[in-house]
Amino acid sequence: MLVLIAGITGNLGTRLAKAATSRGLQVRGLGRDRTKLDEKRTGIIESFVTSQTYYDIPALETAVKGVDAVICAYSPTAILDLEGHLLLFRAAERAGVTIFLASSWGHPLDKISFGEYEHYDTHIAFKQQVAMTSSVKPVFMNVGIFADLLYGPFGPGGWDTTGLNPIIEYWGQGNKRKIHWSELNDVAEWTIDILQSKDVQAGKGGIYQMQSGASTLEEFAATWTKVTGEEVHLVHRGSLEDLESLVYTAPR
Repeated sequence: MLVLIAGITGNLGTRLAKAATSRGLQVRGLGRDRTKLDEKRTGIIESFVTSQTYYDIPALETAVKGVDAVICAYSPTAILDLEGHLLLFRAAERAGVTIFLASSWGHPLDKISFGEYEHYDTHIAFKQQVAMTSSVKPVFMNVGIFADLLYGPFGPGGWDTTGLNPIIEYWGQGNKRKIHWSELNDVAEWTIDILQSKDVQAGKGGIYQMQSGASTLEEFAATWTKVTGEEVHLVHRGSLEDLESLVYTAPR
């Protein structure tokens, strides 16, 4: 089985390639810089196609030619999540590829309304456009937050580690809610498991949900303290209504 991994030189792409090659699958890579590929980490790949831009159609056509499946592991930017994602999908569709794993790792798209969370708007738009215009049924994965983002400004509570002690801000009862998260190596292994499943091989697509763990902000804070010895301050900033008002009045 020959699998194209678009974005193979990224954090997830590298792990996906390693998981695939370790199981005897052939892997082709698509990316902008061949020199960033470390085959000691990914395993030996079949070939690498260099794409100058996300809209490099000749490169996309070359990359999808003859492959059995496509995994989109582009960097999570608004342009790549929608425009780049859709161009890759159309190239695969034209080449007759019926197995397409979408760049959807995160929270369940069917539980988020368009406009509710800006980052997911592009993913929702991609999912809806493909559903309305193609017979190919992509695979979508829900894994929560990537573990390497948990203790940073984009993690739950927006961790601030610039002061003497880390600070986590939360609104409402956010300190009690479980945050679903997954480690990147787990995500890569699950992706290849799903790729090789009977339903996906039959072109049925589908939505798959899994996670490495689920923790509250208080549990994250306790883990940080246990590992680093630093006390974490949990700061309650107000109600959910206060947060909503803050979002609507924030400069754009």
